[in-house]
Amino acid sequence: YLVKPYSMRELLARIGAVARRVHAPAAVQAPGGSGSVGELCAFGSLLVDMRTRQVQMGGALVHLTRREFDLLAALLADAGAVRGREELISEVWDPNWHGSTRTLDVHIGSLRSKLGGREWIQSVRGVGFRLVLPDQQ
Repeated sequence: YLVKPYSMRELLARIGAVARRVHAPAAVQAPGGSGSVGELCAFGSLLVDMRTRQVQMGGALVHLTRREFDLLAALLADAGAVRGREELISEVWDPNWHGSTRTLDVHIGSLRSKLGGREWIQSVRGVGFRLVLPDQQ
């Protein structure tokens, strides 16, 4: 139920929430990691549980915001591959996002610090970012 007047953004958000409840997300395969079981993804010492949205680094729980987790999941979905800035903004924020791409930079910086260093998320100048194992640079 949605009370009038409502925005298109609100309607789409609610449709997305219902769709997420109805359809279970597929497990993410992390190349180069130790594999995934169900929705538990391991990538080096990084362990991500997509179902519970929990992240562990070296056995310690890492507290991420919703956007930080979504950003990490987007990078983990195709680990090692370069993901474009516009592609990440479209996937994590909104396809019709008209804000600054600086928002992405701030969230990447925050995610890097929570993961323990810059070496986990590599910047590719003029293109975007990629998730790499620190010893594979």
